[in-house]
Amino acid sequence: MTTQRTTARHAEVAGAGFAGLTVATALAQRGWTVRLHEQNDDVRDFGAGILLWRNAMLALDVIGVADAIRADGVRPQYYETSLGGSTVSAELPGYPYWAITRPRLHALLADAARAAGVEIVTGSRAVGADPAGALLLAGGDRAEADLVIGADGAGSAVRDSLTDLAQERRKYSDGVCRLLVPRPEAFRGERWDRVIDFWTLEPDAMRILFIPTGPDTIYLGMMAETRNPRASRIPIDVKVWSQRFPHLAQVIELAGKAEGGRHDTYQTTRVTPWSAGRAVLVGDSAHAMCPALGQGASVGIVNAVDLAHALEQGDDIKVSLAQWEARERRMTDDAQARSALMAATRGLARGNGFTPELMETANFVSAAVSEELQARYPVPEANRSW
Repeated sequence: MTTQRTTARHAEVAGAGFAGLTVATALAQRGWTVRLHEQNDDVRDFGAGILLWRNAMLALDVIGVADAIRADGVRPQYYETSLGGSTVSAELPGYPYWAITRPRLHALLADAARAAGVEIVTGSRAVGADPAGALLLAGGDRAEADLVIGADGAGSAVRDSLTDLAQERRKYSDGVCRLLVPRPEAFRGERWDRVIDFWTLEPDAMRILFIPTGPDTIYLGMMAETRNPRASRIPIDVKVWSQRFPHLAQVIELAGKAEGGRHDTYQTTRVTPWSAGRAVLVGDSAHAMCPALGQGASVGIVNAVDLAHALEQGDDIKVSLAQWEARERRMTDDAQARSALMAATRGLARGNGFTPELMETANFVSAAVSEELQARYPVPEANRSW
């Protein structure tokens, strides 16, 4: 049961990424006053595109953002896998997940935060947190709060300042170039309204995850081993990628001209526990994971909404944080482990990889989600293929 309070509780949040905006909105909608600090001068996302799995769509529906995602995004017809130029499987027909550009998703979340009453402060860099309840800012300012939330990414300053938390961090040999490109006429229509996971494994692994994000754009996630420097740089080497994926040469040519692309090396961050006193971590600051399954942002969004829900259940913040982590921990750890395993083994390259076990993360339901809301996202028979 929720309890009645005479005064609003206050949160200071570091980081206006997906997890930070989500948790700020969810708390404000539940009566908290929230101030969100973004170190950049603008509140915007610098990425390309994203897949939002069912777990994230349910959580985003709780805060009122999912309708706009369904309207603006693309629901893929299949998740097709192509190895060496040949289709080896087409999975997840009818599965409730959506692709959208990251800037559009970020704008929707920022609008929701402002509508909920969140105060967003730009050019404000967090350098740490006091577990007694204060966000520490560059320049020496101290922002007191009932709860401090570090949603400041994989390189989190808030996390690193909380010395009671144990950290395990690992980098891998793979990296990914993320780009948003115009959608040519030849890549429109039913044949291309799906996720297509293009792989080649010889002489080394390279992968292009092709995701339509609308009628006019395609998101490309171009993975290569970092020991292959020509395939691991921005701007991309059109010749190298076209030689390995000649059937995508037109799209690769556009990728070579694309602006705003970025390269990230795969990494895993595991923090135990996720909170110290009245300071807590959400998103990549707590559980960055390899993007092999595309679940990093979705898990962060789910955990953010569940955190706000847990805090609504009682007055003792530390008890609520412990209960929240107890619920989310296994799902999150399993997602990290499965993502790392898929990256290490190239487990998705041969198709038919979306087993019921692998789909457990995508089918996880936030505690904040009602049965009525779940019914809006029915799950088809697991792992159907043709």
